[in-house]
Amino acid sequence: MTSPPADASSLLAEFSADAQRQGIDAATAALLVRMDTQNLDAAARTQLGELLLNSGFATTAIALLDRAAARFPQSIELRYWLGNALRTSGHDGAAEEELRGVLREHPGHRDAAYSLAHMLREQGCTEAAAEVVAALWKNAQFDADSALAAINFLLECSAYPQAWAIAHEAQRRWPQDARIAVRVGEIALALGNFDEAAGALRNALDRDPAQSVAWLRLAYCRRYVDRDDADISRFRRGWADATLQPAARTCTGFALGKALDDLGGYAEAVDVLREANAAARAASAWRTPDWQGFVATRLAAGPLPALPADADFVPVFIIGLPRTGTTMIAGTLARHAGVRDRGELNWVGALYAHLHAQGALHDPRALASAAAMIRAQMRRDDAPAQFYIDKNPLNFRYLDFIASLFPNARIIHCRRAARDTALSLWMQHFAHEDLGFAYDFSSITEVGKGYLQLMARWQAELAIPILDLDYEVFVARPQEQQQRLATFLGVADSPRADSAAPAGIVTTASVWQVRQPVYTHAVERWRHYAPYLPELAALFAG
Repeated sequence: MTSPPADASSLLAEFSADAQRQGIDAATAALLVRMDTQNLDAAARTQLGELLLNSGFATTAIALLDRAAARFPQSIELRYWLGNALRTSGHDGAAEEELRGVLREHPGHRDAAYSLAHMLREQGCTEAAAEVVAALWKNAQFDADSALAAINFLLECSAYPQAWAIAHEAQRRWPQDARIAVRVGEIALALGNFDEAAGALRNALDRDPAQSVAWLRLAYCRRYVDRDDADISRFRRGWADATLQPAARTCTGFALGKALDDLGGYAEAVDVLREANAAARAASAWRTPDWQGFVATRLAAGPLPALPADADFVPVFIIGLPRTGTTMIAGTLARHAGVRDRGELNWVGALYAHLHAQGALHDPRALASAAAMIRAQMRRDDAPAQFYIDKNPLNFRYLDFIASLFPNARIIHCRRAARDTALSLWMQHFAHEDLGFAYDFSSITEVGKGYLQLMARWQAELAIPILDLDYEVFVARPQEQQQRLATFLGVADSPRADSAAPAGIVTTASVWQVRQPVYTHAVERWRHYAPYLPELAALFAG
């Protein structure tokens, strides 16, 4: 009597036992024989391949799925999982070929599209990744949640035109969904379409006041000049609403504080912002002892080995404390055709932490792998450029790591008077936990101390070129300082003639300011607040 075919879980268990006794190769060979002997169908082989891959046996999964796909070439799921297994094993070329083959036959295969898109994005091919997701939108059935996932992926690729098109269509399909309205508003704001952004954000808040980010983004859409402005009335109602979710109410406080600052209502702005900052601080995991320990560890660290410079890739890192003009400087440089501004990337800090945890900061191969990943994420797959900008200001924490990976990098160090910097930080609500110090002046002081210590060490010890750029000097003499920047980098071209304001995408709190002509009224802005914030004079020098 013939025994019934084993299920995929039983085959996995038998394989695992064989692998422990005989080794992976022998166990794989035995599994392939067992699979054919029991004449498993395509669905069972697909399930087994998925189980093997999820259990960490990628090589065996590839062998099984490749053999199964040859036997059942019409099985889309078999080929999808083969592509996934190849991707997991680092066979990117073969994985791309397999996944694109699946999409040619089944353009609406969501899992294959996202697997391919994520792989391409990991390689720095963000335009190609965006094209895959944009094509999926045209060929698959979407609900509101999957539309938001597509929009978010495109935004992570900086593919704002594609995200804009999908967001508008999604808003037409699901007009009651406040989350989609927020995305429309955020994209419009980043593109500088301020009126459209404001309309979408108001629509979102009308439908769901708990959309925290909508309060903040609406406040960024313009500079307020009328105390009776409907937006300010909206902010006041939200701030007074005790039933509003705590996170959303905190954001209304920062929005109202910003509007009051625009109007010159400094005393009331301080009253609101003190409470909003206290709430944000209580919700943040940032702690001063953690920062102090980090700085001590970085100051005690020994020198890192330097990799050979890549003459074809020159990264530019714009660093300093946040709110010191980094966005303005990046926008200024992006006016040159030979410069690409990639925004605030998180790769340097993440890869430093990864190598540190692995004890691999002095391993040339690990450093080279990190450099290749950062290079791919900065270079991407658009037209080549002479220079590539990462304007994450907190990269000042890792200048030794940057110098190790990219000895030919350029560093632009933005500085600003301490009191103005502290005030500007305290008046903003930040999404990233690394900026949790901004809600308390004593914490800002501690970060400022550590920042100065680290910069003093880097400037004394590193051979990498660093240009100090003062905010106050830049806004007072912008043309002179723009030429100084161009000379420092050695940009071969002149700024684009049509660049009266910084071009491109802006996603920081400076979204309105950086699209205005350079102005000086933010210099010594702290004096407006001195009567209401004595901490500014007591804790910060100049």
